[in-house]
Amino acid sequence: MLTALFLWLCVAPLTAQPVDISNPVGGITVRTTAVAKLIVKASRQVGDAQQGDFTISRAEGRLRVLVMPPDGKRVDIEVELPYGVPFTALTRDGYVRLQGLIFRGEVSTETGSLEFAAPWRATRLQIFTATEPPNVTIPPKTRFGRGPSIHKNEKVWQLKDRLDTEEITYGEIFVRGGAVPKIALSELPYPDDAPVKMPWLAPAVLDSILLGSKVSAATPGAPASHPQEQTRDGVAVFRSEVRVVALTVAVTDDKGAPITGLQPGDFEVLEDGVPQKVTAAGAEEVPFNLAIYLDLSGSTRENRQAMVEAARNFIGVARPQDKVAVYALANDQFWVVSRLTQDKAALPNSLQFIPKVGGGSPVYDTMVLAYAEELRQKPSERNAIIAITDGVDNQVYGTGTPSTVNFHKLQRAAEGMNALIYPIFLDPFDRAPAPGWAKRAREQMESLATRSGGKLFRARAIDDLSPVYPQVAEELRSVYSLSYSPQNQDFNGAWRKITVRVKKPGARSRTRPGYFAR
Repeated sequence: MLTALFLWLCVAPLTAQPVDISNPVGGITVRTTAVAKLIVKASRQVGDAQQGDFTISRAEGRLRVLVMPPDGKRVDIEVELPYGVPFTALTRDGYVRLQGLIFRGEVSTETGSLEFAAPWRATRLQIFTATEPPNVTIPPKTRFGRGPSIHKNEKVWQLKDRLDTEEITYGEIFVRGGAVPKIALSELPYPDDAPVKMPWLAPAVLDSILLGSKVSAATPGAPASHPQEQTRDGVAVFRSEVRVVALTVAVTDDKGAPITGLQPGDFEVLEDGVPQKVTAAGAEEVPFNLAIYLDLSGSTRENRQAMVEAARNFIGVARPQDKVAVYALANDQFWVVSRLTQDKAALPNSLQFIPKVGGGSPVYDTMVLAYAEELRQKPSERNAIIAITDGVDNQVYGTGTPSTVNFHKLQRAAEGMNALIYPIFLDPFDRAPAPGWAKRAREQMESLATRSGGKLFRARAIDDLSPVYPQVAEELRSVYSLSYSPQNQDFNGAWRKITVRVKKPGARSRTRPGYFAR
């Protein structure tokens, strides 16, 4: 089979135009990818595909891919769509194959087979056919029901997901079919590069953070780079091959102002009480990876535009060498608005994709996902999460969509995360006694900050952040990247306590408390 590629068409992600795919005789394959382009491929079973085998047009806010070969021969079509693009797929006799994380797909075929591969916990499915297909395959441990049904006053055969109505899902597939000969469903893992993730992914991610990781723990430029692991206690574990320990340390004076210009000799690092030799202490010149996390859940009770403006101002805090990402909790889901980039000029344009305020408040789940999205893969770099939130997870408030992770496990994991956590805590109760749930939310956010080596900043409301921006900028200036080779080379898995002191009067330092050496 020979395939000819004819088109690369740029399509904006998430808010892209719907795509209508029509191939009356041939088959249709649709795949979703992270590439923000529409890619169309045509193929024939005999001979090369021709330039006129399909056309693409645009009308009334939709793109249309129409397969109508001049010679009337069968042509199969493959379409790659960016995540988040809705589509229709229409054929009379051809197969329809869908693969990936589908946002919204409507399928119609008379006699073609259906082959769908998707993460089914995130995807709702309804298939109506005129007759029962003779060949139906469903993956194990998935929830589907099938059998005779009534649809629009007609007797049909139906295959439908049995997901709970409260289940948080990403997309849906709806199918109308005639005498469909085959339905084959297969399971796909939830894609790592998806721009939207479900909060129920967080417990497995948190367990992987606590129990082990494949990312490197070595400092850049070190002679070896080997995996970092973490224990059930949620703190860093270094395999026996690792010879360099990397730390991020915030240094301030007794008034909280940053102390800059320190050299390696200004630091004293003790590992289990034994002095270590600091080999590097970068500060101003070392880049930061800043992940700005926006809590757009219903509990924030604020407008979207204020959050957009807050994100814009925190982007302005970053220095030229820093990278910035923007994430959001909205509609019970974790959204990647923009991945880490140094292109600060392009970031404001990405803010138009920030979703509207609404949904529950699985704050803990989405903070785990915020760390795992990119920062976890950069253990030897300086990382920080700036979280603009009221901290009111529905675990605390008791209604809506609570996080599925255990907060105490998250606390333990924060000590081993290679990221400083800076909650910008929205606290309207600074002039009146806070109710119990608000007090608990503040205490928990402060605990995450402290355990990671970060710091909590308070603000009365999202539109009252002006005093906070310079404070965060000053805080980031106070952070040093230290590295040292442990004198104790017996990496037996034991816990090692780390103490960092600064040889300057009145200096105070914050860092994570230690690691397990393996």
